Amino acid sequence: MKEETKACLATLFETVGDYHLTPGEEKKVVHDKAGFIMDKLMRKKFRRRIGDDTKKTVTEKVQKCVQDEKPIHLVIPFGGYKHFWSPSHPEPDWAELFHFVWMTEYVSPILAVHKPGVVLEYVSEDLILPLMNNYPEAALEAYSTIFRKLIEWYSKYVPGNLKIDFWRVSDRYDKQAIVNEVETLLPERKVAFNKLPAETQEQEIHRSIRSILWDGKDNLTNLTSEQKHERIIESRLIELAYYDVEASSEFLGDYYWSDNRICVCFSFGLSPDNDEFGDLTLATSPGSIVDFWIGRGVLIQQGDKLYNRIVSKQQYEDDTPNITTVDVDTGLKEISKNYENVEILKVR
Repeated sequence: MKEETKACLATLFETVGDYHLTPGEEKKVVHDKAGFIMDKLMRKKFRRRIGDDTKKTVTEKVQKCVQDEKPIHLVIPFGGYKHFWSPSHPEPDWAELFHFVWMTEYVSPILAVHKPGVVLEYVSEDLILPLMNNYPEAALEAYSTIFRKLIEWYSKYVPGNLKIDFWRVSDRYDKQAIVNEVETLLPERKVAFNKLPAETQEQEIHRSIRSILWDGKDNLTNLTSEQKHERIIESRLIELAYYDVEASSEFLGDYYWSDNRICVCFSFGLSPDNDEFGDLTLATSPGSIVDFWIGRGVLIQQGDKLYNRIVSKQQYEDDTPNITTVDVDTGLKEISKNYENVEILKVR
């Protein structure tokens, strides 16, 4: 299985971004290049959700980019950390690389017909994690350092007109000022939360239950059940307050949708929160909506074939008896020990 695994990974990276137009596609590009690009951005294989208003906005941005010969610009705000459940924590694993390959495949038809190409702009919102979910600063620094190195390594394999950028909100804006603004909003948010029906409260904190690192920046392991519940509520209120503060004119404002940018999200897009933001919602890898910073990258073995997927904590733990580890040498282990091997999940 080692040779098959090596071949799978080599093929994955060495052919990334290749796309050959059919005769029908060539005709479409000649008569309506913007329409061709929209068709490819809307492919059901990749897309999970888009509202009518968002689709109209994206269409207009694509038409403008084609007219002005500018890149199609996808901006991807994300957590900027590795969830503590993953064995690779605090550093990235194969999930991040499999996601890069997936996004490259997504935009490869555009790269083939639009000379200005595509920009994938990853924006880390990790600055709020110490306050929100008790992550240590060192864990966030470790993730960002390796994530940046992965982009540098991976970018050698992609077409020349694909640019992958990465920056952290704290690189451009005053971190403490944002945190202070968030903390100022919490008392009124808590009052409003307490007025919600019990069922709505439980829906609100559903994701936060699994998000707090109890033995992280501070040791919260000795909190009582009641205190932990209050901390979970606080985590959710911090998250919502952060969205509002980040979007204020003092900080990012409407950056994610300004100019020719198109904002992309993943699991967030299927949550009620996205009803307000209306981002273009995509899968993160073949057959998966699990966020790459939350999930774990594995190879799925089905018969004699291997393919990549990002799995959730539940999926990973349910299939642990069917997982084997194969050592690989891709040159990535110099970036992180997490690339010394890859896990293979065998399914029927």
